[in-house]
This record gives sequence, C-alpha cells and structure tokens, in this order.
Amino acid sequence: MADDNKNFEVDSIVVPMEDGTEQEFAIMDEFDLDGKNYMVLSPIEEDDTIGEDEYIYEAVDSGSEEVELNEIEDDEEFERVCAYYESLLEDEMEAESLEGEE
Repeated sequence: MADDNKNFEVDSIVVPMEDGTEQEFAIMDEFDLDGKNYMVLSPIEEDDTIGEDEYIYEAVDSGSEEVELNEIEDDEEFERVCAYYESLLEDEMEAESLEGEE
C-alpha cells in the first residue's frame, strides 16, 4: 500500500517546543470561530510523513510575518473548538461523498 502522506505538499510551520527543540508541523486546516483564528497542526516525522496526531492552537497575528500559537487552556473553549472542527470535517466528508455520486 502506498503512503498517501508523501504524495502531496502541505504548508508547514516550525514550532519551538518547551524542551528547546523545534518541531515542524503540517498545517492541516485553519478556521475562525467566535472572532478567533485556529490552526490544526500535525507533526511532520523524520521520514517526511505526516503524523496521525492533530493539535489545535489559537493562531494570533503578531503584527510581523510570524504567527503566535497559543495553547487553548480553557476547557470549555477547547471543547467548543474541537466540536466545531469535527463539524467542519463532517461537512467536508459529506461534500466529497456527494461529489462522488455525480
């Protein structure tokens, strides 16, 4: 079976980690909710494949070319953001299945 994660290019971002290292993440999605911008990121592994884990961060425009990523610390906000992202994925899958029926 071919590895689908290596057959396309994605935008990526390098994130400084708490231990002082840096990790490259694929930007899987971006969306706005309640006046805030969020990014869905998946780690890019050493063999250039995209990991299965997804992390959602609040993305804040810092006024420069760089985006500041903030962890979502409020549990209610995190649940609301996750539910919204899941609904986006469901809508996308539904639209793709309708396209396949044409």
